[in-house]
Amino acid sequence: MNEFIIYEQPVSENTRNFLKCEYLFEKFNASLSQHNIWSIKSCLSTLIEISDYISRINLKVELLKELEKNIFYLDNLKDKEIFNISKYDNYYSQTKTCIDNLNKIDNNPSKSIFDNDFLMQVKSKLHIPAGDNFFDMPSYLNFLTSNKNLITTTIEDWFEPFNPIYKASALILEIKRTSVKFKEINNKTSYYEEKLDNKTKIDLVRIKLEKDINVYPDISVNRQNININFKRSYSGNRLSKAIDNGIKFEISLGEQINYNK
Repeated sequence: MNEFIIYEQPVSENTRNFLKCEYLFEKFNASLSQHNIWSIKSCLSTLIEISDYISRINLKVELLKELEKNIFYLDNLKDKEIFNISKYDNYYSQTKTCIDNLNKIDNNPSKSIFDNDFLMQVKSKLHIPAGDNFFDMPSYLNFLTSNKNLITTTIEDWFEPFNPIYKASALILEIKRTSVKFKEINNKTSYYEEKLDNKTKIDLVRIKLEKDINVYPDISVNRQNININFKRSYSGNRLSKAIDNGIKFEISLGEQINYNK
């Protein structure tokens, strides 16, 4: 059982976008794995949310840039013996595959959702409280009560155009997370500050805390500093205040990749 919670704070815009993708894809997959009407409804709503998000930004281009940088980054990690040969080969092969699959995308993946009349009917109701009810959309209930295998296959087909983006963003985040170790901090107060080198550009801050201590980090980052206020929630309204004592935690700082061909 996992005894820790890892809080993440993106610093660069690309990392923020990749984390949002991960959040949406994990929510989609978790709902799809369930076997009830409400989970499938949530799955379809998330699929529509994914299509809306990806239609607004050119993730294909940004992912390709990041994956190309990753090739040089992986070489550097291997040279520094941070990654062994086996891990390097695995990530290198996955990176090349992701690049190939992204290059095969001709249109924005969201187009397949926007061209689907059924999904667009569902989307038109989502912004209305209880708008996606069954008496206004009997076709929706008909789909949700179909054979489970048919539902799963259909939804997976709808999701398929997003798969290259899902796998590429997941791989980039995995490499960021596994390439930097956590360091332990025994802080004496509720506030922690770390100065950054002028040449260092952080793109992902990760804080590891023990579970069940009712403490979370409020993180802010600029070019010179990382500032963290450790807080806890109290009362039924979940109000927040700084903790009264020190805290032991772990921190990991992922740097932006700036390798050029």
